[in-house]
Amino acid sequence: MTALEEVVGELERSGKYATLCRATHERIAFWALQRHPRPKDAAKAAKRKLHQAFGAYLDPGAVASAERLTAGLGEAPSPGALAAAARDILRHHASSAERLDDLEGFYAALWHATGRPRHVADLACGFSPFALPFMGLDPDCRYDGIDIDTRLAAAADRFRALTGRPGGVTADDLLVHPPAGHADVALVLKTLPCLDRQDPGASARLLAGIDADAIVVSYPVRSLGGRDKGMAESYREAFRRLATDLGRRVDEPEIAGELVFVVT
Repeated sequence: MTALEEVVGELERSGKYATLCRATHERIAFWALQRHPRPKDAAKAAKRKLHQAFGAYLDPGAVASAERLTAGLGEAPSPGALAAAARDILRHHASSAERLDDLEGFYAALWHATGRPRHVADLACGFSPFALPFMGLDPDCRYDGIDIDTRLAAAADRFRALTGRPGGVTADDLLVHPPAGHADVALVLKTLPCLDRQDPGASARLLAGIDADAIVVSYPVRSLGGRDKGMAESYREAFRRLATDLGRRVDEPEIAGELVFVVT
């Protein structure tokens, strides 16, 4: 067994990170081994890195609730039942819960800024697929989501299927496998700071590799604890500098509760 396989095996056996996709385990294990040649030390460093990038943002209990509530919908739920379950699921996830007061308004503002899409690619989607009943997409608009958590992706894809929405939610690592194919709108919501904590420069590489007519990027304006630390101005300055380096045009629609940019 190689050192990489040993560290990956340790991550796959860990209770907290076992459901992350293989590409993420291998990427983080490789990163850790570059800094800690002993597999035991590398495994500890890899878990610390995963906590910073993933564990601090997602409560496994939230995924369990999403699985339970989705399973409880049966095979042919009514639109009302889907919407009620979606709200319950989104309430269990801190980032998604912040939009609950006006989900319809949030997505309506996005499509107003980008134009109505026929294909949406939701990158590092997290719990966003459970907001499908409130997105106001046309019936034939395709929705594809990508997330590193295999368990979350499976629950989200089952929910997507129950809505009748064409597309799919899959588990993969955007830093290993950049998104393939063209989309009208790519969503990268509250994701870039997390990616850059894992790998400086990841944001630039991801944005440069996205094939979409419009890319919607958002940032949180408060910490997980609800504090305003001047995050909006800091993120605004950093993102506009990044967009300039990439040679992209940036608009900033006014959307309450979130710092949003539309990149074309």
